[in-house]
Amino acid sequence: MVLSELLKGHVAVIRDVSHPQKDMQQQLLALGFDPGETIQLMTKAPFGQSLQVKVGATLVAIHASDAHHVHLCD
Repeated sequence: MVLSELLKGHVAVIRDVSHPQKDMQQQLLALGFDPGETIQLMTKAPFGQSLQVKVGATLVAIHASDAHHVHLCD
């Protein structure tokens, strides 16, 4: 499963981040999207284009197209 498919309020564990753009890959890792870290979907924008997630203890807004590259443990 990928982050963009996570349901509101659900918690998962990040398996890996594999963004094709190296700068976005580095930015996600710098924001705490590390393998083994817990992540929770807090809210989705009305048309689902952006998500607010809690990564560890940090709230982060992420575009749905970028969230598609954050893989979660099943």
